[in-house]
Amino acid sequence: MIAWLSDKEGVGKEFISLYIPPNSSPDQIITTLKNQSKYATMNHESVQDRFQDAFKNLLQHLKLKKEISENGLALFAGTFAVNDQKGEVASVEEIVPPEPVATYLYEVDDHFHLEPLREMLRNPRVVGIVAMDSKEASFGLLNGERLEFIKDITSGIPGKSGKGGQSQRRYERERDMELTYFFHRIAEHATKAFLEDHRIIAMIVGGPGSTKNDFLKGNYLHYELQNAILSTVDTQSVGKEGVKEILEKSSEAISNMCAPEEKMVAHRLLAELAKQDGLAIYGLYPVLNALRNEEVELVIITDSTNLIEIGAMCKKCGLRKTEIVDKKEKTQTIRKMLSNPCERCNSHEYEVEEKDIVDVLEDAASQTDARVEVISTESDEKAQLTALGGIAAILRYKPK
Repeated sequence: MIAWLSDKEGVGKEFISLYIPPNSSPDQIITTLKNQSKYATMNHESVQDRFQDAFKNLLQHLKLKKEISENGLALFAGTFAVNDQKGEVASVEEIVPPEPVATYLYEVDDHFHLEPLREMLRNPRVVGIVAMDSKEASFGLLNGERLEFIKDITSGIPGKSGKGGQSQRRYERERDMELTYFFHRIAEHATKAFLEDHRIIAMIVGGPGSTKNDFLKGNYLHYELQNAILSTVDTQSVGKEGVKEILEKSSEAISNMCAPEEKMVAHRLLAELAKQDGLAIYGLYPVLNALRNEEVELVIITDSTNLIEIGAMCKKCGLRKTEIVDKKEKTQTIRKMLSNPCERCNSHEYEVEEKDIVDVLEDAASQTDARVEVISTESDEKAQLTALGGIAAILRYKPK
């Protein structure tokens, strides 16, 4: 849907992008929109009419909403072709975001503002945090830059006894049994919080003393969580303060973290590059050529290439020309493309569109069942791929 919307281009500032935070009141949003529309100015009457049609449709769409979902809502209104129709119709497209919308956003432009949604898709950094000792365990979740406290449980285990002899040994055995039971409870809560309710890519365990180490050595955790352990941290406390302390002490480890899927494909790419007859290639045009020749199994690209494809289609004969450039060169490239007449009919009338390089690669990959993996988290793997130009691929076979 994001790729489809990114292809749409308005005659002028007529397209509306609206991001609504979770649990907002539809009636209040409608009131806010009506106030904002008073200050909207258009250059041409035809654009004004198209904007008004989009605005009315947007209000009508919101009036039918009883409530806004827990992640909020993204709405895109304008007049454009839908469902492969030849003509254009006023339409409102709705997307429920994969993560909560942070702030209200209302934009009117000649294109849709999709970057907030792109950022959500590029941010897989979800980390589970457990702060624990023998008496308490607290669970937190780092989702992007947002820290959430999930749950706090207690063991009910008393402190160590000063008794002696057999009483002391019996007491220690009972205490060990209660601690084992508490460890199983921690593992159960971790499975629900980090595998069922959320899907983490890494886990950090911390707390004062050696209890956290005893817990990890005992293999109480689900194997997926055990394999996701990023580090253990010594803290002064547990509870919410302990979770915050773990996060502060783990900032460097988290910043260098790479999602397991990203790490796996990056390592596979580097391994193929190291072979004399490996199946890896890199560079934009070698990858595009290999995609067209159906040779590619997997495309790997960083989310910071800043490349876009500018397309100009002749309105008279339909001939299309494209250029892939850095975003900083967008205006200059469009001006240059429009200044040259069509090579087929000599017309100067063009329809211009812009597409992110990830969408370009995904469109090409979809034609041959290839996959595209975006490396988004800051990591050693991302730095190595960036050094190769940010775009590479693993081939299905070595071409002759």
